[in-house]
Amino acid sequence: MRTGALRALALCAGVLVILPAACGAQQPSVLDRERDPARLEAAAVAIARSKDPAAIADLAKHLGQRSFLDRLDPPRASGPELVRVGRVFRALAEHPSAASASLCIGLSNSPDFTALPARLNFLLNALAAVRPMSEEAAKIFRSTGRSGYLEVNGPLLATNASPNALKVMEELLADESLDAAQRVSVAHWALLPNRTNAAVVETCTRLLSAGGVSRNVQVAIAESLYDYQPRQWFGLASGQPSAPPWSAASGATKDLLRSLAASLLRRSDLPPELRTAIQQTSDVLR
Repeated sequence: MRTGALRALALCAGVLVILPAACGAQQPSVLDRERDPARLEAAAVAIARSKDPAAIADLAKHLGQRSFLDRLDPPRASGPELVRVGRVFRALAEHPSAASASLCIGLSNSPDFTALPARLNFLLNALAAVRPMSEEAAKIFRSTGRSGYLEVNGPLLATNASPNALKVMEELLADESLDAAQRVSVAHWALLPNRTNAAVVETCTRLLSAGGVSRNVQVAIAESLYDYQPRQWFGLASGQPSAPPWSAASGATKDLLRSLAASLLRRSDLPPELRTAIQQTSDVLR
């Protein structure tokens, strides 16, 4: 074997993984050979963590094949359990790169991968971890946000907070063809944990000054910035977001919030309790 024929070796869960990009063209990768789901998962996770573009491209090819997906998460009589594929995408989300974004973008159009819509939850999470969000990735969030994934996408876009991500979030929250109650939920789940981010506050300012956005949605946006009612907004849902401390906000963010508060307090259509919350928060931010 010539020097450099193998470029990467990974040891994961007792499995010696030969990353596909390191192998000769005639040698099948471990992703082709392995039949044990646990060992196959270990190999896929090792590649997902590697940030090796060629290896991740090979992983993408396999994740787009039903035969591979069935080896990774074997079908059961009780229905599919997508535990292992979820862990592969968690590793991609924890090690974001241009290669992981390319993998997600490609798989979003794979009939075998999207045959189980739940897999898109994992894909969207890994795609949102890549910053800044590309135009191509934004198109996926825009389309999936209008086809059943609005409440999945909102928090991911707000947390990504790069220009393309916030542009899509703004479009979705302002889209009156989408269910208003869902958009209210998105505002609470997405904006509350990110309200100390100046770019998020600027997006909210545009939404609150725009005409044609449902009053309920505008109230939810303002609530998310200035109030905190977890029981009312989230009930007993697990993993619900929490409000970051105002000490985490920069001086510029506090200035934006005080300016927006002054504008909101001039409105006559605010619920009394929200008006009080805005005034109290504005005082705290001084």
